Amino acid sequence: MLLNTKFLTPEEVEALTPDQFDPQETAEELYASVQSELTESPASLGEVTSALDEDPEAAAEEFDAYAVSEGTVAFAVTAEGTVADATADNLILAVDGVTEGRQIVVPLGTALDGNMIRDISGFRFGDAPGQTDYQRVGTEISALLRADVQEAVEEDAESLIGEDVLIHGVMRYVATDAEGDDERPVIIQPLNLEVGS
Repeated sequence: MLLNTKFLTPEEVEALTPDQFDPQETAEELYASVQSELTESPASLGEVTSALDEDPEAAAEEFDAYAVSEGTVAFAVTAEGTVADATADNLILAVDGVTEGRQIVVPLGTALDGNMIRDISGFRFGDAPGQTDYQRVGTEISALLRADVQEAVEEDAESLIGEDVLIHGVMRYVATDAEGDDERPVIIQPLNLEVGS
């Protein structure tokens, strides 16, 4: 029996073992890819919101929106504005070209949505070994988003009130039949945030 047994070296065992899935490494790769691609030629936030108010389906086509799920799309946008209000969790911006009174929100904390960034990257449930790893990729991307914005605001968001900012990010749009769609807050997941631009 021993004559038919082949003993493998540790190196040979490693070569035969599939690479372990690393949610953090995967998240870093997906985040870098989305950050590079979506900040290359984003649309003006004012143009996107105006087009959505007119005809959401036409706007999605015109600005090459990313399908997130049925009835939900995401737009790569850029906005230049002034911080009208700020807390540890959000920046509220006043942005030229966007209807006055419409709230523009940039999350800084728990509302940062790594799952959406994961989904528009093309990464699917079947690309991870299981549900836990799939969810962890989104969680890790949220952590990357948070680290970047905290570095940009230097962890003192309230001191930014009155400051000019430039943001490149992703805006989610969920189609509804409710009245007042054009008054809903606009939430931008920040891929790049510059203060004092």
